[in-house]
Order: sequence, then structure tokens, then C-alpha cells
Amino acid sequence: MDSFLVYVPLISLVIIAGLFVVVIINFSIVRKNMQKQSEQWIKNMKMQSEQQIYSRIMEARLKLENTETFTKMAKESPIFVERFSLVDSPNEYYIIVAFLDLFEFLFALNKRKMIDSNIWFRWTGLAEKIMTIPKFKRIWDKTNPIHSVEFRNFMNFL
Repeated sequence: MDSFLVYVPLISLVIIAGLFVVVIINFSIVRKNMQKQSEQWIKNMKMQSEQQIYSRIMEARLKLENTETFTKMAKESPIFVERFSLVDSPNEYYIIVAFLDLFEFLFALNKRKMIDSNIWFRWTGLAEKIMTIPKFKRIWDKTNPIHSVEFRNFMNFL
């Protein structure tokens, strides 16, 4: 019995050292998980911010473009005169361009895996159907060089 008691301090030290190692490992795991959660939270906040900024920009753009003043100035440009001639009114042109820009924004979100695949599938279907509208097709044919090459390839594939 005496021989066992001699080893108790050593056994206790081994147990404490083992517990310390487990605590360090658990601390490391918790730290990594917290870091991943923080990174995901930052990514989500960034995505929300991008979407809010884009929404505000588009809203401001449409409000500005849909004014008589802007339309009058735009009609002084041969480029806009040509583009307006492809539709019945400048407002139609602005709406079509806004849709195309929205599709490109969603395309970019999908490319960065920031949009649910089911939602992306629905938007793809909408883009495909909208491009059957002759006015959309005419405006796309005239304005597509301003869009990214990847987006042009996508839209031309529809």
C-alpha cells in the first residue's frame, strides 16, 4: 500500500497535466469556432451592406433618370437618341436598363455564392423570359458592351 501512495503525487500531476492539455485544446477549438462565426457575420453584414448600397444607388438613378430635366439633356446625346428610338419612351429605356443592371448584380452575387441557388434559378428564368420581349432584346443588343464579359456570355446563352 505504501508503494502506491508514493505514486499519488505523480499520478495527480499527470492527471492535472492531461486536464490542462484538454483545456488548451478546447480553448483552441472554441477560438477557431468563434473566429469562423465572426468571419461569417462580417460576410453577411458586407453582403447586406452591398445590397442596401446597390438598392439605394438604383433608386437614386431611376429617380434622376425619370425626370424631365435628365430626359431633355439625354435627348441632346446622339447615343441616347438612338437608344430612345428603340423603345416607345425614355421611361421604357430606363426600366429596361435597370432590369439589366439588376440581373448583372444578381449574377455577381451568384458568382460569389452570395445568393441561394433556388432564388438564382428563378431570376435566371425571369431573365430568360424577359429577353423574349423585343424591346429588351434591342436595348440589350445596343448596351451589352458596357457589361462584364462573363455576364454578356451568360445573357447571350439564354
